[in-house]
Amino acid sequence: MDGSPTPPAAASALDVSASGVLHQLWILIKAMRASPRRLALLFLPMGSIVVIATNAVFQIQLNNWQGALYDALQNRDLGAFGHQLLVFLSLIGALLLLVVAQAWLTEVGKVRLRGWLTRDMLDEWLKPKRAYLLAFAGEAGVNPDQRIHEDARHLTELSVDLGNGLLQASLMLVSFIGVLWILSTQVVFNFGHGDFTIPGYMVWCAIAYASIGSWLAWRVGRPLIALNAERYAREADFRASLIKVAERSEAVVLYQGESDERAHLDQTFHKVQSLARQLANGIVSLTWVTSGHGWLAMAAPFVIASPGYFGGRLSLGTLMVAVGAFNQVQYALRWFVDNFSKIADWRATLFRIMALRDRLQRIEELHADQHRITFYEAPAGVLVLEQVEAYLPGSLVECAAIEESRIELKAGEHVLIEGDSAAAKTTLFMSLAGLWPWGDGRIGLPPRADMLFLPERPYFPRATLRIALAYPADAQDHTDEHYAGALHAVGLDRLVEDLDRVADWDRHLSLEEQQTLGFARVFLHTPRWVFLNDSLGAVREKSRAALLAAFAAKLSQCTIVSTGGDIGHHFFQRSIHLQHVPRNKAKITASRS
Repeated sequence: MDGSPTPPAAASALDVSASGVLHQLWILIKAMRASPRRLALLFLPMGSIVVIATNAVFQIQLNNWQGALYDALQNRDLGAFGHQLLVFLSLIGALLLLVVAQAWLTEVGKVRLRGWLTRDMLDEWLKPKRAYLLAFAGEAGVNPDQRIHEDARHLTELSVDLGNGLLQASLMLVSFIGVLWILSTQVVFNFGHGDFTIPGYMVWCAIAYASIGSWLAWRVGRPLIALNAERYAREADFRASLIKVAERSEAVVLYQGESDERAHLDQTFHKVQSLARQLANGIVSLTWVTSGHGWLAMAAPFVIASPGYFGGRLSLGTLMVAVGAFNQVQYALRWFVDNFSKIADWRATLFRIMALRDRLQRIEELHADQHRITFYEAPAGVLVLEQVEAYLPGSLVECAAIEESRIELKAGEHVLIEGDSAAAKTTLFMSLAGLWPWGDGRIGLPPRADMLFLPERPYFPRATLRIALAYPADAQDHTDEHYAGALHAVGLDRLVEDLDRVADWDRHLSLEEQQTLGFARVFLHTPRWVFLNDSLGAVREKSRAALLAAFAAKLSQCTIVSTGGDIGHHFFQRSIHLQHVPRNKAKITASRS
């Protein structure tokens, strides 16, 4: 079923873009705190904090070592020079260990964080009915596979890299800003007949320099956020188009539609390329800012500290310590400049993940302005339909209505749903399954465990045939004799030898064999209620008769409800008449208001 009961604009009414980044992060943090893996997730960032903080301490020692080395060179002191080389070896040995430890924590952190986020998204996606209803949720529900697979991976990798970078920049800023403030007292300005100093002079210069670069990066790079979000959406569309052609290649070739498919793929890929060019132009513009800012930073601290050196207050070694401290402070402050393109990418990916997650959690609010069918549990052994109308997908004014005001189906009955519209019958079939709630009236259903629904094309997971037949139950619930008996009952004895073979059964078998295998699943599960939606349309008449005879012999007390006459009218004891009619005008007005 394609479409939705409301216009497309209504389907995309929910938009999390108004939610701030901090709010979205807080939602993820709360979900993480509720995870049973929260302790393992917490260990890694805590370990990173310890390692990065220790690294900052050794970076200060390394910066001070540079001052001592340059003083030894300036004084031509060979003994001091040799000593400083030994100090250098001990410092880089410790820093090497810290860098390796940080790399390990970073990479393992990416793996664990992605594992948690992917499982969280899968939990939200595969809660009852959500995967189906998401198809009617507008833009946020498009290509969930790409968001759960690629966006979750990309978001976690960027989050760990940017988080570690921000933490390191913050600790470096705290560590070196004090050093730079103290050294600023040795930068003396001569004005007229007196000397004076500016408290924290080099600190303020570093802040001003980084602030200008950050502002320019924000101004130039801000459009990259929207471009990245759009790029991921179009990449997902292109990937989905490729998958569709691969899955339906037989039909494409039979229709000789290769040129049409190529043209469609070219159009879809053109959108990807167009956005890629816009992104490339944006990144080039941003590179002017980031690279220019970085190159100027090589000379800026020497220029800023030059009054102290040429005034005689700073030795060469102290000058190099001041330059090193300035660079570390400036590096920390310009973290935003250097990482703006990654931040834009991260923000766009976070938006896509949170849009899908938010939509999944609020899927029950989908089309809240529409009337809904009331579902309740009927007394054992009956199914009750009371003044049922199911709104047709994509329409505000039409519905599938049952002529009789009240119908009660009992155990063992064979019931045919008749009507001129296949869409109307399919819509009612989905309503009986509880997947299409939009409409009016009441439906009393037997326990869900007693029911089995067979669509036109049954679903078989990629697994052994044993698992595919037992789906969604555990394959161990049935013996080899049960599987062999079910296959024999539908005339597929040749598949008994394949019970332990793994295959894509929906590709390996013809549609007729798939529909027949769907009935083997019925015989294996022995439900009390079976609902069919053109479930035997591809089966030959002779085979169909054999299936029905086996059904009558094995499941004589099972109620069967079918939306199609492909089985043969003689099999059914009663009929439900379905009309394709306009919706009640008063209800339409109420829905629109």
